[in-house]
Order: sequence, then structure tokens, then C-alpha cells
Amino acid sequence: MADKQVVKSFEIDVTSGSTLSSALDLQQGWDEMSLKIPSFSSASDIFIHGAIASNGTYVRVMHPPINSATAAVSDFKIASGISGRIIPIPTTYQHIKIELSTGQTDVTSTFHVICKS
Repeated sequence: MADKQVVKSFEIDVTSGSTLSSALDLQQGWDEMSLKIPSFSSASDIFIHGAIASNGTYVRVMHPPINSATAAVSDFKIASGISGRIIPIPTTYQHIKIELSTGQTDVTSTFHVICKS
């Protein structure tokens, strides 16, 4: 009998005028993660921050380039103008924060992190 797949969704908010969310504990490591991005009225790049512990130091998550001859890494960034979509994200950390390059005015942006193991 095959193992059951577990799918769980977590909410994380970036409050009005802020560029960084509070910490989100994903409760365990996950095989796959996606970020459901809300629709934005103004464009903002999105970065993922991760930490080993909830009270640890949060750093931007990096990833290797997909189509590049160089062996470099760069910040994992979801480009501005992408909103109302679901994007696969790195599964590096159990504790994450969402960073926006510009604060959204007069609105709290709610993101959903969808995890699968």
C-alpha cells in the first residue's frame, strides 16, 4: 500500500505598508512547496527568507540558475508584475518570511504556502 500524500496550506500576511511578514512555522520539512500570490494593485518583487529556528536569523533563500553556464547562485526572486498565481518555491527551511520589494499601501497581502510531502 502506498504512503498517503499530505498536503497542507498555511497563511502568511504582509501588513499594509510593510515589506516583511512575520515568521511562519511550517511545522516540518516538506518535499514540495508553492506560494499562492494574491493580486496586487502595485508591482513588487517577492523574496523568501528562511531560518533554521523561529527565533533564528532569517536570510534570503538562494537557488542555482536554471539555464546558465556559470556555477553561481542568486536570490530566489518572483519578479514584480506576477500576481494572482501559484509559484513553486524552494523547500529549504521550516521557518519562513515573505519580503516585498515595496510596501503595499492600504491593504494587507495574504499569501498561502501550500506544502506537500
